[in-house]
Amino acid sequence: MSEPCPLGVWLTRQRQGPCGILRWEVLTSRYVCGALVEPELVAQMYLPKGMKWLATVLHRLLRLMAPRWIASGTGCDCSYEVQPVSPKIPP
Repeated sequence: MSEPCPLGVWLTRQRQGPCGILRWEVLTSRYVCGALVEPELVAQMYLPKGMKWLATVLHRLLRLMAPRWIASGTGCDCSYEVQPVSPKIPP
């Protein structure tokens, strides 16, 4: 969420800020990579206009390679730690 992984940079051409490919999964209350769960949609969204025809090929490549490229299943490599929110006490 804090920055795109190398696959996200390659697809979105965005190097900073939250990755535009992340999708919120309501049932599991977590973010998932759109290249894993919606590869055809991601391919359509991020290909230049004149190259949309490549989406049928690219989405197959994403389906096969994205898990490896993002190291799916190995855990998050983010160094951020979630801190509990302390309740605000009125003055």
